[in-house]
Amino acid sequence: MYLRFRRRMTGGFMVLLSAVMLAGCAPSGLFYWGDYETSLFERYVQNNPQQTDAYLSQTLLEAERQHRMVPPGVYADYGFLLYTRGDKAGAIANFQKERALYPESQALMNKLIERIEQKDKAATAAPAPTVEQANTGAQK
Repeated sequence: MYLRFRRRMTGGFMVLLSAVMLAGCAPSGLFYWGDYETSLFERYVQNNPQQTDAYLSQTLLEAERQHRMVPPGVYADYGFLLYTRGDKAGAIANFQKERALYPESQALMNKLIERIEQKDKAATAAPAPTVEQANTGAQK
């Protein structure tokens, strides 16, 4: 009786051990998410764009270091963050990376890049107000 119980326990233990070993060998997912969730929390709940920037840039650097794919939308999200900080060149570069990695985002990324470029052209094309115009505008 004891031997039969011991054989069952040994067999059950071996099955359990095999399952645990195989689970440890499971592939790690297609994308490297890093601290992306934390960055969203910092931006939208804590309203902390500096910390968001740190988390996003760290996620992108770590994904490149590990030779893993950046999830869809992360480059676009980082580009938008850069745009809100006034870094238009950085925003465009990240939108272009998003467009290259995920062709389904091409229409949106093209539109965002086009809008940024249009605003830049409009800002450089508009003449700066003269001192008289500025003073007149201030008096009104």
